[in-house]
Amino acid sequence: MRKRWWISGILTVVLTAGFGAGNAGNGNQQLNRVEQDAITHVCAAELPDEETEIVPFRGRESYILSEWELETEGKLEQAAMVKQYISTMTLREKVCQMIIADPENLVTTHDVTKVDVEMKQALADYPVGGIMLKSRNIESKKQLKKLIKNLQKQSEIALFLAVDEEGGNVSRVLSNLGNREGGTIDPMYEYKDDGTDTAFENARELGSNLAYYGFNLDFAPVADVWSNPKNTVIGKRAYSDDYEQAAELIPYAVEGFHAGGVMCTLKHFPGHGDTVEDSHYGTAYVRGTLQELETQEFVPFRAGIRAGTDCVMIGHLVVPDISDQPADLSETLVTDCLRNELAFHGLIITDSFQMEAITDHYEPGEAAVLAIRAGVDLILEPEELGETVEGILTALDKGELTEKRIDESVERILMAKQVNGIQIDHKIEKQ
Repeated sequence: MRKRWWISGILTVVLTAGFGAGNAGNGNQQLNRVEQDAITHVCAAELPDEETEIVPFRGRESYILSEWELETEGKLEQAAMVKQYISTMTLREKVCQMIIADPENLVTTHDVTKVDVEMKQALADYPVGGIMLKSRNIESKKQLKKLIKNLQKQSEIALFLAVDEEGGNVSRVLSNLGNREGGTIDPMYEYKDDGTDTAFENARELGSNLAYYGFNLDFAPVADVWSNPKNTVIGKRAYSDDYEQAAELIPYAVEGFHAGGVMCTLKHFPGHGDTVEDSHYGTAYVRGTLQELETQEFVPFRAGIRAGTDCVMIGHLVVPDISDQPADLSETLVTDCLRNELAFHGLIITDSFQMEAITDHYEPGEAAVLAIRAGVDLILEPEELGETVEGILTALDKGELTEKRIDESVERILMAKQVNGIQIDHKIEKQ
């Protein structure tokens, strides 16, 4: 049995004794949103056994912080630093941080396999929050390591370096360069009856391969449940065709990716496993009611969120019972369901905005603005990077979006980078 009755006392210690020099003499200052998110995140962590003796606070010098308390204090200090850093950013820099682009969003004349003059200039013009690599960007082990290193080096604000690496057919790195640990990793469905240890080990192995090359974010695991045999877009990418079994396995996959050294992403909320259509090529419909989704499709997502997933990807899925818009453009699904009902405090990212479920119906800037208004933090692979950035800036100028709303997401983005060891800006090291 665990007890949480002592949290408020510890947070008082952290806030009064260790919050950082920036708050000295300002004890009445309220916490901003990202600091509250940091508190929520760390308070969800496993706490000491109730038998553990809690030393009362007797002043900074005599108080010995436990590992959990030190982690809490560190995150609050990082939150304060992130807020301070955001105050130095331009609005355009903030908007660009909300985009994970593929290299060909930035350099449109050729496939990118190295950081050349064009890429250097593109990163200066569009300081995006992250870059997603694909098979066309991968030639060899040495080339991939150098590409990732130079992308990170060239970006003033540190990047999420992301990839789709699920195992099985959805593989970019292992399918091109092989598994450094030997053997192959099949689609996750093939392991559904092999237990939680296998779910953990597969994810750890995938994560370890990615971390070796310098990736820090994987768009996996798939939390969809293959409940509709006619579904071809998910199929054996799912961990199971049973909601409860998927919910048992997904948390171990989350832990496995973290053990391997990368952040991870549950996808594709609110659940793509019961659809017939493929959102890559048009509108896909989730025909369940909200009540049915809560007791079925949401179950493995809820389990993965409790396990500490870093990101949740929203699919371009229309739920007629809730909204006639794709889920990643729906405030009801993004904010009401995922952020509030499922209590997810991490990063919410769209599926690729190059998919026809979006491009057939929305202009690049329009889709991005709707997603941000819905509560999304990150836009993945906009069809046109320039149009997307300008569309968001125009919406800000017209009052359709507020800078406060942008700041909320940028704080989450930069905080996620900081707590995962991705130094957000080289300038900070020089201060």
